Amino acid sequence: MHPGIKVDGALPNASAIASAIAQLHRMLARTGRLCYQLKCWLRQKPTGFMSSFFKGMGWMMAALNCCLAVPSSAASSVARLNGSFVQYWDEMQTWSPADWQGILGKMQELRMDTVVIQMLVRENSDGALHSFIGPSGEPDATETILRFADTNGFRVFLGLYLPNWNHDMLASNFLYETQTRMADVATQAWTRYLSGNRHPSFAGWYLPYEPWTANYSAAEINRLRSFFQGVSQACNLVSGDVPLAISPFINSSRPPPCDVERVYTQLLDKTGIGIVMLQDSVGAQQWESHIIQHVSPYAQAFQRACAATGVELWANLECFAIEGSAYMPCTASRLRNQFEATAPFVQRFVTFDFVHYMNPVAFLSSWNLEKSSRMQQLFADYKAAFVDQDFAPWGSPLISANVAAGNLTLRWPGASGDLFEVQWKTNLADAAWEPLAANVATQGTMFSVVEEVTPQPHARFFRVRKLPRLQPLEEMVWIPPGTFQMGTPASDPGKTPDELPQLTVTLTRGFWISRHEVTQSEYQNLMCTNLSSFAGDLNCPAERVSWNDAMEYCSRLAQQERRAGRLPDTHTYRLPSEAEWECAARAGTTNWFSFGDDPSLLGSYAWYNANSSATTHPVGGRLPNPWGLADIHGNVFEWCWDWISSAPNEPATDLLGSTNGAYRAIRGGAWSFPATYCRSSWRMGYPPGARTSNVGFRIVLAPVAH
Repeated sequence: MHPGIKVDGALPNASAIASAIAQLHRMLARTGRLCYQLKCWLRQKPTGFMSSFFKGMGWMMAALNCCLAVPSSAASSVARLNGSFVQYWDEMQTWSPADWQGILGKMQELRMDTVVIQMLVRENSDGALHSFIGPSGEPDATETILRFADTNGFRVFLGLYLPNWNHDMLASNFLYETQTRMADVATQAWTRYLSGNRHPSFAGWYLPYEPWTANYSAAEINRLRSFFQGVSQACNLVSGDVPLAISPFINSSRPPPCDVERVYTQLLDKTGIGIVMLQDSVGAQQWESHIIQHVSPYAQAFQRACAATGVELWANLECFAIEGSAYMPCTASRLRNQFEATAPFVQRFVTFDFVHYMNPVAFLSSWNLEKSSRMQQLFADYKAAFVDQDFAPWGSPLISANVAAGNLTLRWPGASGDLFEVQWKTNLADAAWEPLAANVATQGTMFSVVEEVTPQPHARFFRVRKLPRLQPLEEMVWIPPGTFQMGTPASDPGKTPDELPQLTVTLTRGFWISRHEVTQSEYQNLMCTNLSSFAGDLNCPAERVSWNDAMEYCSRLAQQERRAGRLPDTHTYRLPSEAEWECAARAGTTNWFSFGDDPSLLGSYAWYNANSSATTHPVGGRLPNPWGLADIHGNVFEWCWDWISSAPNEPATDLLGSTNGAYRAIRGGAWSFPATYCRSSWRMGYPPGARTSNVGFRIVLAPVAH
């Protein structure tokens, strides 16, 4: 069908237009097209309510064109699980075909159409091999899955040999032995399930060896490339040229994403790997917060590596949570964060795994009632959030339209609080889009504009553009505007020469400030380097960061958040002013510290020279101040925006230091300094290019200054 519909004869009435648009919607759903155009040529006298608008006109062309914008070519406009891994356990081989059909039917109910069988043979802890390939002629789980897939439009990837992880995984002997065993399993699986082309749902092979986000050496890269090439060639000999998939994971050491991009660009190049199903590692690493910050930089690194080597990138979202020693289903709200972290970069989504954490119909004898209940809950919650409605935070929504009572009404779905702009033009080829004067109205999650229909000899094309919506990063704390006492009283015996005299300061605008100092993980994700002296734990604060480095970090963060639609032009990320920093640190107090004047209590709130063991510590390890800010009195000093300068002699509003100088202000106390330097009013100046192991920073999100 052509994307335009031409209607000859009488002008169609409103219901006919709505029917045509609905037909186009169905077509677009089938073809995945991003634009449509409805053209109505009017060749007879209009009738009904429309005649008052077109009376006397021999013909007219009216057009609606709704174009959807997606931020990258790889990104999916609708985030929804397309399939799942299936991890076999011995007991699952005793499940009947009806059990498996019930599971697959529930996957189908969630609009899934892909099954990745993790492995057909595994190595046990004692080194013995265990096969899940059943005898020929007798039904087994894999045969049942393939038969269901054949008749229900599914595609199935068959996993090969899964080695025991108690090996030197990069040793050449191990890789050669594993490659040989994988070739054997491919031959066995082809003979058992696929020879004679019996199962058209077979979509490719899955290689169960899981590489990780490591800064592999050149020798390790070469060994892995040879390994991937060998497995690919062996599979091609058996089945011809079908995709071979791998599923690397984001490990806890997390080297800089740019290094991961470089390594995987080399690893994937001409190795025969066709699909990368990137494990987000959210469940395995127990990242229940900061999921976007943990996952997105690595998803983007893999996107670039895959684009450079012609490999598809899928997201493998882990739908489990580790609670003590138990693996339990996660929540649908956590899956939403996982979608948000990966969707801008990938082409499809699978999960690990539906059978063990989402299926509501078949259970293993070892599962208790709580796990079964939570699996059923996750199934229901996921269906309500992602299947019964579209979750599409990156794509512009699909517009529906109708004409009634002389007005054209455009409607589209969104999330409560979203901001949209409707634009129009008359020539798709070269005319610029112009904002539509009509106001956008909203009723909860449904948005609309109403435009008066007027006679005109040209088509009009419409699109909806989603505007950036202010979404602070996780762990940002809101500080309201107000007045506070800044600086140190003249009578204070602990006052040092650089400290400001006490004065009244009013901040007229509120701001967000990060709950903790910027970590090494956060810093290297943006800056692609980690300069810190204490680099053993990525959750420690970034240090050896100059003022210039910190400003560049803020600039890159603002650019990233603007591209992601989470930061409008009205706001920006930057370093705090001294006044903002001290207001947030004091948290409404006037004491030496936010908890009082007793230095003997400082060890509960701060890492400083008396308790730090001469090193930094992971952020958030001490008690926060009354407004929830961690490490505000210690761990590392923190850069502020201001040049060090003298204070005014009278109350100040939105106090900011001088516009030039030699030293930028640092605040807060550090691991190597005594308690005096941890007081709320303490300050000192460092050259903006200085890098030392006791200086880091935290950030604020605030309105752009005018």
